[in-house]
Amino acid sequence: MNNEDISVLHHLRAVTESNPALSFLASILSGRDGKLDLIHIKEILDRITDDARRDLAEEQRNQEERPSQEEVISLAERIMEEAVPEFDLNMLSASGDPVKQVLNQIEKEEYDLLSLEAYGKGGFRKNILGAHVNKIVKKSPVPTLVHKGELDACERVLIHVPNDKERSTNLISYLANLLRGSRPAITFLVILTEEGEKFEGYTSGEEEYLKESLENYAREEFGYLDLAQDIISEQGMEAEVRYRTGEVQEEILAEAKEGRYDMLAFSPERQNMLTSLWSGDKSLEVIRGIDISVLEFPPQDPD
Repeated sequence: MNNEDISVLHHLRAVTESNPALSFLASILSGRDGKLDLIHIKEILDRITDDARRDLAEEQRNQEERPSQEEVISLAERIMEEAVPEFDLNMLSASGDPVKQVLNQIEKEEYDLLSLEAYGKGGFRKNILGAHVNKIVKKSPVPTLVHKGELDACERVLIHVPNDKERSTNLISYLANLLRGSRPAITFLVILTEEGEKFEGYTSGEEEYLKESLENYAREEFGYLDLAQDIISEQGMEAEVRYRTGEVQEEILAEAKEGRYDMLAFSPERQNMLTSLWSGDKSLEVIRGIDISVLEFPPQDPD
C-alpha cells in the first residue's frame, strides 16, 4: 500500500437492509481515495467440496431469506457511492464456492485490504463467523478485516504490538497508513510474557514507572513500543498505551473484551516447524472470541 491510494476488496453478504459492515468499512477509509471492489458471490452448494462448510452453508441458507444478487449489489452500490465518493467503485459478481471465488479475485488483482462480513450479528449468534469466513481468513495473503456485530463506525482501535521487530514494523506501518485519513483513537497493547507480578490498566505517561518496576523483564517489549510510537507519530497520530502480562492470546482477548474498542488489529506469529503458537487456528480463536471487528495482518514471507 502506498501513501496515495488504497485498493480494497469487500465480500458482500446477501442482505438488502442497512449494512453496518459497509458503513464500518467506509469509516475506516474516510479521508482516503483509491479503488473499492464489491463482490457478491451466488453460493452454489454443489461446488463446495468441503462437507462441513457445505452443510453449514445450507443450514445458514435455510435460516434466512436471501435476496437476489441484483438487489444486494444495488443496495451496496448506493451505500458506498454516498459514503466513499473519492473511491473508484466497481461492482463484481460471481457464482460457486465463495472461498474459491474470493481467493481467485485476490490472485487476479492486487489488494491492500480484504473486508468480510461475519454471519452472526447479535445474541448467541454474534460469534458465528459463517460458513466461509474462517477458511478465507486462513488462506488470505492480504490484511483481512472481519466485521462483527452492528457497529457502523470505527472510532476506537486496539493494536497489539508484537514482541518482534519485523512484525511490529510491518503491522504498525500498515495501520498508520490505512488509518491516517480517518484517525480513530488508537490504543497500543503491550504484553509482557514472563512470569511475575501482573500489571493491568497502565496508560500513556506511566511507562517509566512500569519499566522501573519490572527489572527482571527483557527490554525488547519497550523497544517495540517505542518503534510503534515513532511510526504513527510520522503520520501526526498518537496512541494510548495499555500493558498486560501473561499468555499473549489470553491477554489480547481480555483487553479486547473490556468494551473500550471497536476493532482489534493484530499480526500472528509466522508458523514454522518448531511452533504453532499464536498462528493458524490460534488467531481464529481470537477472531471468534470477541464481539468487536478484527483486522488480521498476515505474516510476511521473508525476502
